[in-house]
Parts: sequence; structure tokens; C-alpha cells
Amino acid sequence: MEQVWPGLRLHSAAAAHHWFDLAVPSQGSQVRVLEHTVPSPVLSDGFTTLRRFTVEDAQAFAAIHHDPLNVTWTASDATMSRARAAEFITGSIAAGWDAGSDLRFAVVDTRLGTDGSAGDIVGTLSLHEIFSTSRGGSASVGIKMLPAGRGTGSAQRAIELLCGYAFGNLGLEILHWRTTSANAGSNSLAKRCGFVLAAEIPGYGHQDAQVADGMVFSQSLRQFQARDQSAAEAEKAAVEIAPVVPVLRNDAVVLRALTMADATQLVENCINEDSVRWTTVPLNYTMEHAEFFINTLTPQGWASGETLTFAVVEPATDGLLGTVDLQCKNPGAASIGINFGPHARGTGAAEESVRLLLDYAFNQLNLSYVHWHALAPNWGSRKLAWKLGFTFDGEIRGDYNDRGTPADRWVLSLAATDPQTPQHPWTGPGPVSR
Repeated sequence: MEQVWPGLRLHSAAAAHHWFDLAVPSQGSQVRVLEHTVPSPVLSDGFTTLRRFTVEDAQAFAAIHHDPLNVTWTASDATMSRARAAEFITGSIAAGWDAGSDLRFAVVDTRLGTDGSAGDIVGTLSLHEIFSTSRGGSASVGIKMLPAGRGTGSAQRAIELLCGYAFGNLGLEILHWRTTSANAGSNSLAKRCGFVLAAEIPGYGHQDAQVADGMVFSQSLRQFQARDQSAAEAEKAAVEIAPVVPVLRNDAVVLRALTMADATQLVENCINEDSVRWTTVPLNYTMEHAEFFINTLTPQGWASGETLTFAVVEPATDGLLGTVDLQCKNPGAASIGINFGPHARGTGAAEESVRLLLDYAFNQLNLSYVHWHALAPNWGSRKLAWKLGFTFDGEIRGDYNDRGTPADRWVLSLAATDPQTPQHPWTGPGPVSR
């Protein structure tokens, strides 16, 4: 049985396969899907590809099972060998495809291809317990990702492709997502992909080989179609207001827009003890915090013009070093925000990035003043401001909200006409932490 909804068009290309133009709700764009003669579909949106596992993928399949998070939440076999993985691929996985009851895909990130390959495997995604009826049918979704695929958007893109295939090609009418209640990452991913909580069941999940409470999410064909329409409308609106984040660069660093590819390192930067001590990052920073910051807070800041946030990256690798921002709350002036990971401290990257930011503030935004605020006694922050020519204006007692406790604030300033070099000898100590 085959169902087609608006946005899905089938074109015969050859006896061995068909091409589909598939609208993906979360992206509001057309996806090119190549379906070989069953049972070997290949689904792709240009960034993420779903295909069948082959024996050559045995090492990657074993690595997925070795991952600690997959062991914790999915009861993966942490001792799986390459040989055992190969047996699994040619045995039960192949049997599932032959029977049409369990379709397990490799999730491939085409942007990570090495040695001329078509991409690196970053996870596995499956439709299992497929139950087909004359009116449609149902199936369950299962996913396991490697660290290289987390925080990159690959999981969400893969699930969108799988849902399109399940509804548009297999003709299913509803999909289920089963997870453990405490698995926040899985719960969040399900919601982002349009699944709705249907039930909470005591003892239905598992964690570290122990019984735990579980949750069931679901998504119907109609809900998927509705998201398709909503995404198209949202994309149209976004095109009208989407801000353009400039790219600033010198030989040492590049300042650009944050993306989900930065999320993993952003989390590492924000859980560092110095970041927790001296900045206002949320405590116990998680991937959900990073996603909200990257996809919601930062675009809102650029759209309103009140907070202009840049990712600071290494030019050769595009690896995230930290973030800097201009907080433009008053006309003609802005305050600088800065947070770097420990791997970037002491390299000069912070100084170089702020110099780029100051040039942008004074010569592109035509600001008259830039201010620097620091929680006392953050001597490392104050010394960096001193290097850049900022003048120490004073200390305001109890003006800094240090996670609910009044603390002293240092205030420094730099005018557009001031030299950006130290204006007096350094009189403070070296950086301290506590």
C-alpha cells in the first residue's frame, strides 16, 4: 500500500529504483530520496543519509554499542566485537529487512567523510515492530548515536527522513517512540521531531540494566502533515526577518554565527569551573541549554539588535574556542560578554577576538563607548581589559548578581577615540580563582 500527501511526488527513474521529492517539516525544504528495489532504500537530505548497514560497517556498529550513553539507556552490548557486529549485520539485521518487520539504518553524516568516503557513520536508526494493515499500520522508532553525531542536528534530520519514509512510502499511519523517563536527551529529541507524549508507564524503561519508569510518544500521519504546513509557513516568516551575522576574521581567530556543530564544545566550555565561577552561564549546563542558546536566544538577540553573539573559532579547523558578544542596551554604547574554554585560555585568542569585536563596534556599528563588566575579584578578566586599553572606572558594591547573592562589580570603559593599548602599568595580581 502506498500513501502520498502534498509535497511528496513519485517519479519513475529506472526499474531498480524510484526518486522522491520529500518535504521535511523541520526544515521546510525538499529532500531527494532514492529508493532502491526493496529492501535497500537510501534516504538523504544532502547532509544526513540513511542506508542499510554492510559488513564493512561492522567496526562502526560495534562502536555504537560501546558508547556509554547507549549502554546506559538502550542496554547496548558494551563488549560487542567487530566480528559479532558483522554477524549481527548479516544475520538479524538482514532478516529484519527480508521480513519487512525491522528496518535498521546506518545514520551517515556526509559532511564528515574521510579518505574520499561518502561520509562517516554517526549512529543507527530503526523502524521496528512494523505492523502493516490495509488501512496503514504502525511501527516503533529506535535510535542510538555516537558522540560525533550528537549536537550536530544529524539525529533530528535522520528522524525526519525516517518519518517521511514510514508515512510516505510504507504507508504507516502512526509511529511510536519508547524511552526511559530519565533520558532527557531522548525525550527532548522526540518532542523536537514532532512526537507527542502519549503515556507514562511505571517500569516500562530501563537504566544501567535496571528497571525504570518509561514513556511512550507518538506521531500520526496527520500530525506529520500538519508540521509540514507549519514549517513551510515558519520558513516563509523567517526569511523575512532572519538577521545576517557577519564574519569577522584575522590571522588568529574567526568570529561567525553559532551553529549546532558548536554545541558539544559549548557545553564543555560552560561546565568548566572558571566559567561557572566568573560568568552567569546556567549551572549543570547540558546539550539542551546549548541548543536553546544557539537556536533561540542567539537569533533573538540578533533580530532585536540587543545582544550580538559570535562564535570564536580557530581558522584552520573551525573548532569552537569560545563566545563573545556585544550587549547593546543603551544608544551609542554596548557591554562586552566573553567566555572561553580552558583549551583556548593563554593562547591570545580572547584578546584577538575582542579586538575584532571592538573594530566592529566602533567602525561598523558606530558606537561611542564599550563597557567591560566583571565580577570582583576576576583579575584575569580585568587584566585582559587592561591590555585592550580599557580604563578602570570603579567598583560598585553589591551590584553583581552572583547566582542570587549580591557581589561587587568592576566597571571599565573604552571610548572610540581611546588607544587600544594599556594606558598605565599593570598594578593587579595574576588571575585567581576560588
